[in-house]
Amino acid sequence: MLPLLQSVQRWIGYLSLKYKLFILLVSISIFPISLVSYSSQHFMFRSSTEHSASISSQYVQFVSHDITSYLQDLSQSFDSLLTNPDFQKFLETPDDDLVQQANYIINFRPVLKNSLQFWNEVLGVLYLDQMGKSYFESYQKRLNYEYSFQENHIYRSFYQINKQELIAPHPMDYIQNPRENVFSLVRPIVNLRTGQINSWFVIEIREDKLKSMLSGSNYGQDGYLLLYQPSSGTVVSNFSMHSTLLQDFQTSLALDPDQNREFIFNSDNVKYQAVYADIPYGHWKLVWMAPLSSITKGVQQSTQLTMLIAVVSLIIALIIAFPVMNSVLRPLFKLKGGIVSLGRGAYVPIQIKYSNDEIGFLIQSYNQMLGELQRMEQEVFESRVKEKERELLQLQAQINPHFLFNTLETIESYAVKNNGEAVGEMVQSVSRMMRYNVRNDGGWAPVKEEMAYIRNFLNIHHYRNGKDVMAKFDVDSAAADIPIMKLSIQPFVENAIKYGWSPSMGAEEFLLTVTVELTEGTLHIDVRDTGTGIPAHILDKITRLIHSKGEIVDPYFQKHTGIYNVYRRFLLAYGDSADFRITSHPHQGTRAAIRVPYRRSQHSMSESSKKK
Repeated sequence: MLPLLQSVQRWIGYLSLKYKLFILLVSISIFPISLVSYSSQHFMFRSSTEHSASISSQYVQFVSHDITSYLQDLSQSFDSLLTNPDFQKFLETPDDDLVQQANYIINFRPVLKNSLQFWNEVLGVLYLDQMGKSYFESYQKRLNYEYSFQENHIYRSFYQINKQELIAPHPMDYIQNPRENVFSLVRPIVNLRTGQINSWFVIEIREDKLKSMLSGSNYGQDGYLLLYQPSSGTVVSNFSMHSTLLQDFQTSLALDPDQNREFIFNSDNVKYQAVYADIPYGHWKLVWMAPLSSITKGVQQSTQLTMLIAVVSLIIALIIAFPVMNSVLRPLFKLKGGIVSLGRGAYVPIQIKYSNDEIGFLIQSYNQMLGELQRMEQEVFESRVKEKERELLQLQAQINPHFLFNTLETIESYAVKNNGEAVGEMVQSVSRMMRYNVRNDGGWAPVKEEMAYIRNFLNIHHYRNGKDVMAKFDVDSAAADIPIMKLSIQPFVENAIKYGWSPSMGAEEFLLTVTVELTEGTLHIDVRDTGTGIPAHILDKITRLIHSKGEIVDPYFQKHTGIYNVYRRFLLAYGDSADFRITSHPHQGTRAAIRVPYRRSQHSMSESSKKK
């Protein structure tokens, strides 16, 4: 089928515009039946599904929010227990120290029972840890003390959980009869002293409680409301679903790569619409699925009417098409010849006898355009160059006023203490930094002057924090006099200290290294530190900014402009020739690596100096 269509396209491409228009008219007359028939079915079906999806989506969002809020409130009601000092001490008590365990339990048990009494659907709460301790509290059930949680694969899996998770319904085997099925809301416990997770708090929720939140789902449509966990294939619902329907739904959900949260699938020759929302505890999804029916009524009458219209239209087109097309196309052919000449660089005006219609006005406008086109192109080019230069200088001129204000406050504090030597040194450092900022040099300076600026910055940082930052500067002698954009390295140094250093660190814990070297015509700039690293969510914002070439700008950079401004300046000055990378790992440090062509940077500085 595809080769046939390609052959038809090539054949039509050889025809003149006159015959193409004629074929178009014939096509419009012959094919309206299929177009109207298809479009009527399509739009009727689409309207129905969109209306159904809108209602279903609202309902699913409401119920999912209800379930999520319930689980969140239930979990938070035990926050006072998990931060209780006696409970935290209980976490570290050895399994064989029963006396000490009992003392701590006596102290924190009233807090636990106070939280537990408000949740009738909670059959009990269970404590487990890696040392082998277990503790169960309930108003309704009694613990079987001979039960081994390690032998139950469900409870054994709790020891691998590192964030809150809702476990699918399962028997509560460790209690004395009668036993019931429960959802387990597993919450890892953070040892506030060590920050580690070695114990787990399990809230046992009666299965009927969450199932009751899935009831009352009939809001005018036949369908199924269910909880579904893709990782385990678990389905929880108040309705009995056929296995084939469930299997087809699972297959369609797996084939939904864009996660549109609503899709249509077939099962036993019946179309179903599925809408789902996420429940964050254990990657559950709340799903609503309902059957759809096709809309086909009224199509036959539309087909008969469009058939008559097509025949009449074809006859009229054959009678009037060619004379009208000749009068319309003749000036257009002349316009085509003029445009071809313009593409070759020749400005040839078009002569036309009648110019009162729209085509005549178009040709007159074309003739007027020819005289202005070359001048406008030159003006646009010059405007873009000036705009790029202006934006580069504006970004380069931005100074963080907070740094200056904080420095002045530090100078004042040392002046109050009569420490004239410190005040004098800080004033000199600030003076050198401000002179470097406002110097009329076109925004470019040698690498060695940028390094001197950074040393002044670190000197002020020393007085502000009362502690030195260990820093190492490794500048290749061949790169020392290479011009770079001013304030293009200092923001990375400031960022390394901001996210990776703290006054509590020892000299061996944090090392800042700035390396600049010239290799095969490329200037390599590396700023490394061995600190705590940039937080993951901030690193993600910076990574998306770099990958999008500055097109995706997170609102975060409206307040934190340092890295954004530097990156924007590199794009304006070097374009795609600049290689800009930032990597960071928790407790291992951060690295900012910049690669720019030396020859181009030198040329840019020279040009800027000439303009000044």
